Amino acid sequence: MITLDPTTWEYAAKMKNFSGWVRKQLIAEMGIAAKAKEFKFESYCPRCDLWYKHTSAYDAKYNSCQECDQFCDYMTTEVTE
Repeated sequence: MITLDPTTWEYAAKMKNFSGWVRKQLIAEMGIAAKAKEFKFESYCPRCDLWYKHTSAYDAKYNSCQECDQFCDYMTTEVTE
């Protein structure tokens, strides 16, 4: 259930499918949040000053820089939202 004030209710009442629009917006937000949580680990190339985000600690530990092809430093803290 959504609570609207009089102004937003008027606008929503004119929309063809307000409930469908709200569902689409929520699903999009959920997808963005889920994607942000996927990349929790980082590696860093001090030579090139480049950061990389990874979905697993393994990938972060054994990442090679895309510029110089040297192994990156594994950053032990997880990326926060």
